[in-house]
Parts: sequence; C-alpha cells; structure tokens
Amino acid sequence: MTSPALPSEADADTALDHGRYLAVMARDARFDGHFFTGVTSTGIYCRPVCAVRTPRRENCRFFVLAAQAEHAGFRPCLRCRPELAPQALVWSVQDASSILVQQAVRLLDSPDLWPAQTATTAPADSGATVARLADRLGVSDRHLRRIFEAALGVSPLQYLQTRRLLTAKQLLTDTCMPVTQVALASGFASVRRFNAAFVGHYGLNPTQLRRSGTPAGKGGTTGSHDTGSTLRLAWRPP
Repeated sequence: MTSPALPSEADADTALDHGRYLAVMARDARFDGHFFTGVTSTGIYCRPVCAVRTPRRENCRFFVLAAQAEHAGFRPCLRCRPELAPQALVWSVQDASSILVQQAVRLLDSPDLWPAQTATTAPADSGATVARLADRLGVSDRHLRRIFEAALGVSPLQYLQTRRLLTAKQLLTDTCMPVTQVALASGFASVRRFNAAFVGHYGLNPTQLRRSGTPAGKGGTTGSHDTGSTLRLAWRPP
C-alpha cells in the first residue's frame, strides 16, 4: 500500500498565494500589513485593502515586506499608501536566527538608529548604520547580512533604504515640511542624494509627489505660528 504523496513546497506556495488573492478580492482588512500585492501590469504594489480595481490573478505577485516589493521593481501605490500599513511580521519558527532578524527589523524601522543629519554633515554612511546595528545586536555585520537576506530576500541596506523612502513619502504627503527637512529627517545627507534615490525608486521627484497630494489642500498649514509638524501614525484605510 502506497502512502499518499505529500504536497510539495510549490503547491503550498500556490495555495498561500490563492488565499492572498481571495483576501485582495474581498479587501479583507484582517490581512492589511501581512502582505503586499505587486501588480506586474502597472509596476505598482498595494495593500490588500486597496480600493482600486482588483487586478487579474496572473498579474499578481505577493510579498511579505514592502522592501521585497521594491527590490523586485514595484513602486508604492499613491492611493492605499503602503507606508501606512500596520506592521505585522509573523514568524513561524522562533529560532535564534529568526529572532535576531526580527530584532533587526524592529530597530531598522526606528528612526533612532538612522544617522542624525544636518545641512553641514558628511554624507550618510548606510554601511556604518548597519555596522552599528550589528554591534547593538552582538553579531558581526557579515553574519547579520547573511541571515537577514536568507530570511527576507533583501539586504539590511535595501530594507533601510525602503524605510527611509517610505518615511519621506509620508512626510511629503502629510506635512508641509520643506523638502530639505524631509530629506534630513528621513536619514539622507543631502537633497541631491534624496532626489536621486526617490526618482530611482518611484519614478518621480519629491516635488511631483507633493503636488499630487499636497497637505495644504487637506487642511495643512504653513503659517509662521507652526511649532512643529503633525504626522499621522499607525494606519488608515485606503
């Protein structure tokens, strides 16, 4: 008597993606933050709750992280705004490596780790940032890069760059901060480097993005009495 064949890893991935597509079709908010959908016909990636027309299944690729979607060449949706999705990393195996990667992601998500910048400081050294992260976690930067890429498919530098750019995108959309201040607050050493990274990832410059959704048209203020910027945290429906 032969035992039934076990499902292959490819079959499991297909079933998982099918479930994700059902969540996209239903715009199920329970899955918001658990994955992102890259649409090959548009080059855009979205949250599962995005209100745009549901793409065809064959045009969908699914990613756990925004950094993975951007590494694959997709740009964030301007409507559902992936930078506002709740953080919902789920770890199925709590071994030492996965816990270390989880801690690294949490620290990379915190601007406290990003190098403080002023208009006169030297260009940001992202490599030094990752080295400080590795030192804080008590491992070598080489070991951190190896297990990070093995677990998430992107390097710590790529993940950090995505977080910086998504933070900048949120500041450009939700505040009236000058572009120079947005660049520095997002961890970039100069507007030139910021513009180059932004155009390279998103295909438009920061000023163009701000024109498409300027906070001044949403009740923002730019008066001289402002003492700071108001930034919406957590998440919102698209």
